[in-house]
Amino acid sequence: MSKIFENKNYQPEQKVLSLNDFKLFINQKRDFQITEENKAEIISEAEGLIGKQYPVLPANEYMMYQRDGNRKIFEDKYFERRNDLLLLATAEYAERKGRFTDSIIDLLWMIMEESTWVVPAHNRSLVNATDPLPRVWQGERDYIDLFAASTGATLAAVYYLCRDILDKETPILCERLLSELDMRIVSPFLSKLSGATIQWWTGERGRPVNNWCPWIVSNVLTVCALAVENMRKREAIVTSALPMLDRFINGYKSDGGCDEGPSYWGVAGGALFESCSLLYDLTNGYIDISNEPLYRRIGEYAALAYVTENRSANFADCPANVIPDALLVYHFGVSVDSEIMKNYGQALLAQRLADQAKKDIPHKMKAKSVSSIPYRYLRNLSTVTPAPTPLALPKKTWFDGIMLAITRESEMCGKGLYLAFKGGHNAESHNHNDLGSLIVFSDNHPIFLDAGCGTYTKKTFSGARYTIWSMTSDGHNLPSFNGVAQKEGRQAYASVTEYNEENGGLTLDLTTAYPTEAGLKDYHRSAVLENGKITVTDQVELLQNGEVAFHYLCDQKPTDVTADSFKLHDRKISFDPSLCYSFEAMDCSTDETKDIPQKWNVDTLWRITLKTNTPI
Repeated sequence: MSKIFENKNYQPEQKVLSLNDFKLFINQKRDFQITEENKAEIISEAEGLIGKQYPVLPANEYMMYQRDGNRKIFEDKYFERRNDLLLLATAEYAERKGRFTDSIIDLLWMIMEESTWVVPAHNRSLVNATDPLPRVWQGERDYIDLFAASTGATLAAVYYLCRDILDKETPILCERLLSELDMRIVSPFLSKLSGATIQWWTGERGRPVNNWCPWIVSNVLTVCALAVENMRKREAIVTSALPMLDRFINGYKSDGGCDEGPSYWGVAGGALFESCSLLYDLTNGYIDISNEPLYRRIGEYAALAYVTENRSANFADCPANVIPDALLVYHFGVSVDSEIMKNYGQALLAQRLADQAKKDIPHKMKAKSVSSIPYRYLRNLSTVTPAPTPLALPKKTWFDGIMLAITRESEMCGKGLYLAFKGGHNAESHNHNDLGSLIVFSDNHPIFLDAGCGTYTKKTFSGARYTIWSMTSDGHNLPSFNGVAQKEGRQAYASVTEYNEENGGLTLDLTTAYPTEAGLKDYHRSAVLENGKITVTDQVELLQNGEVAFHYLCDQKPTDVTADSFKLHDRKISFDPSLCYSFEAMDCSTDETKDIPQKWNVDTLWRITLKTNTPI
């Protein structure tokens, strides 16, 4: 059990700074300031929001999630309000001419008027699948979901930045803002209750926690830091946060690998960093875990999972084109003194600037989803962009906890061959049935890819999740046996037979990854990148004669097909000539999968199948 905060025996009482004494980012050795470069950018963007009219958030659109699974129509309007509010507030703070004040007031009042800050997909009443609207008058306003917490943090940031500006108009605005924060965030966080139910993401009742825990905690700590005056409550919030974060850290193996995948790292390990940074600031450096090896490894996962350009090893619910916030990685690296993370963050910044120069577009990164973790947004605005540094990553990386082996032909990303090969189990957070799946790149091109996830709908997190092909093992680079794919659940797992530290080769026993109806007696898969080629070996023994079909996903039609080989991106792939080759286009017509190909910059994804000609 990893209990970093408990083992350090922190006693936050008398250590928490008052609201008046608190300062953002104390390691910067100065009061919070938006850099000149960022001032110009946010003022320019905010000018386009003056006088903007916002649509209402009608009940029927909230109900869509329950009715047909659509969450996007409501959420797009919901997040637009919050992103625009924070952008306007930072622009007014930077300029202080009053041009954005009325727009701030209107948006602030709209958000405070909302019956609930909980998004439809997280409506607690939907646990019983009966109520499409929240029962806010019966206490459900006490429930803190991800976006109620980030809404609270957004309002706290507005209070911090614009309190004097708003008070000049009327003190009612800030009085109500503080009241709403106390009712919707502070009180339920301290009670940990929603009605009579312990909020699951706290881990209070022993339930494993995922990114919800540090993501919510980071935003509640932002509310505490920027908008809670009562010292008893400030100390209680900090004290309550510590065991919650310990429970989150305890879900990690010693390798620091994130089984939720790279796209969730920013709100998992990355949100842990925000939480720890806020605890450091709130206690003037008293609470500090930056020297903890596991904490550092949780951070370094983001860099080590990088492939090339905007690609990472996108296992689990990770789209094809997601990489972390460059400044988040850089600041995390500075905090734990990790050269890998600092260089990765600097390399991502350089890449982003190069991409913008190619497209001749202005830098718009900071205005995207700014309200998700406002503390991070404010830190980014106050950061002078560090100079770029060439990125070199280890040729071999082995995450023994989550069973992920990564091998690179070159330390320079995007050069030569790349292999990622995973084990684990099929009850991981944001799980795909992908035990034994591979990701292969050649230079900047995907050879065998993980399709990743598409658009979230109600179906994505329902009992029908594994009817979506991108979640199934047949939708990954994996075989089926007698037409049977892997099943979800903890009983489906991989075992490590051998990891070769010299060449990075991994062998997995995948027999238990498949249900009994697959007819498997034994199945081992090994993969290694060595001597300029990748070799994948499947050793299969069935209980009786049957059919085996090996599936591989790619982003283009294979060329130069022969009886035992084909080409992808000019790389030759050879296979056992006893196998029968075929390929097909993947069906991306459903709401959940329709945007997957565009994330690979193609119109269609293709699946190659190598099937046994005769029963084995």
